[in-house]
Amino acid sequence: MSIPSSDLSDTGHLAPEFAAPGVSADRREGVYWAKEENSDRTHLPAPDRHVGFIIVMRKFLGALLTLNFAVFWAAPVLIQGQLFHLGLHRIVRPISSLFYRSVALRRFAASYVYRRPVHVDYFATSIFLVVGAVISIGVVFTWQILFGALPWWLVAAYYFAWVGFGGRGMGGVYTFAHREGHEANGRMYRPWIRKYIGNIFENRLGVWYGIVPHSFSTSHVLLHHRLDGGKSDPIYLWDLDRTKFSDFLLYQWRLFLYMASFSSLREFRRWRGVHPVLQRAYTTLRKSMFIYYVIIPSAIIALLLASGSSVTSSIAFLFFIYFQPLLGMSSFLVLINWAQHGFLEHDSNGRNVEHVTALTILEGQDNSFWEDHHLAHHSVPAAAHDQYAAIQESEEREWARWHGAVFKNVSNVEIAVLMQLGRFDKLIDRYYVDFSGTLDRDGLVELFTRRAQRKEMDYEDYEFRYLPQLRGKVRDLVEQGVFESENRAYVFQAQHNVDLDFNIVRK
Repeated sequence: MSIPSSDLSDTGHLAPEFAAPGVSADRREGVYWAKEENSDRTHLPAPDRHVGFIIVMRKFLGALLTLNFAVFWAAPVLIQGQLFHLGLHRIVRPISSLFYRSVALRRFAASYVYRRPVHVDYFATSIFLVVGAVISIGVVFTWQILFGALPWWLVAAYYFAWVGFGGRGMGGVYTFAHREGHEANGRMYRPWIRKYIGNIFENRLGVWYGIVPHSFSTSHVLLHHRLDGGKSDPIYLWDLDRTKFSDFLLYQWRLFLYMASFSSLREFRRWRGVHPVLQRAYTTLRKSMFIYYVIIPSAIIALLLASGSSVTSSIAFLFFIYFQPLLGMSSFLVLINWAQHGFLEHDSNGRNVEHVTALTILEGQDNSFWEDHHLAHHSVPAAAHDQYAAIQESEEREWARWHGAVFKNVSNVEIAVLMQLGRFDKLIDRYYVDFSGTLDRDGLVELFTRRAQRKEMDYEDYEFRYLPQLRGKVRDLVEQGVFESENRAYVFQAQHNVDLDFNIVRK
């Protein structure tokens, strides 16, 4: 069987010498053996008899996370989002624009804060975020120290301030932490900031927004981007039906483990020996988790106890002010990722079609520094926001070819909700941008419904059969010369629709 050149040149994940001497022709081509979709995928051992109970418990925990979001975070997100879009943006945007365009601020930022001119665009928004966070955190600490407990109205006010008008508070912090993560070790900033402060939003302010320090520069970059959202990515989505609420609950638990960094640490530990960078990431993330879960909480409790707060009141403060944002943001990011990677398509070689698997939203009202252009970010992760427009133009031909996942004047949350409700008719009628014109409306509705329901394998197979055996299978393939390294094998299986034997499952 001939190997498509695109699988060699585009992925760069197969060894130049595809098989080592002594490996049979049949074995060499086993990695490309085609199976029909929905056929018997592989001979996998039966899961443990307790698997059914584990899945039920995960759904229960996912339901608790969903309920937690509904009780504590839905009102701040929905109310401020609606107020912003109904008219508040007419007040907020002109004010922020004055700071954004300030020549003095931009000159200061270029000279003393950022290394590259393009990042100066972040400065005004960063000031608002830092000042707002310092004030709100300072208020709740001051009240707790003076009065010994926080009233519910103040906790609610803190959550509203945390979210911000139109979600600009939490969204802005995550946007900048994300960008800093792609510029690890403070490379975005001038040497003095890099040396003494580092990534401000990812590793400093971010702990108050549910961000484990260094999680973007380790988990996000080395797991999510390296694997492109595919198998063994801790936030993998394509073993779940994106139109089923029960699968949504399973994903709630999966993404919480990722946000908390537990699943990422497990993956890095599983991959020890694959590459030195992954070993360093494991060490860094483990230290960061100790800081986030032990050092900072201990310091908060010690401070509050020393200032006269009771043990119960101090623990309540720790939960509602420090840990609750982790729970809230975890659930919110479920909706974001559900939309950003909710559609699945493979080409004739079994490779994921990124113009479908990574979403693009045009003219979105919540587009923070082009974060809505998720395809462009996955295509060129190192690109700055001022390059996205050019990247977008270069993708239009492929969008037309694949009926790409491109929508207009809508948000990720709205898309995720419509997917859950099965309202693909509304999604297509109101928001879809058709670059092809070769399918009618009903054809597009059917296509995107199928893409949202498509899975590479069932949840039970993935969690309890595929993942536990993956490292051993990867090692076998490297020893047999099928892949040059374990890293390339991992990336290959993530980007292709393969079973445990690395057989490509074709449509």
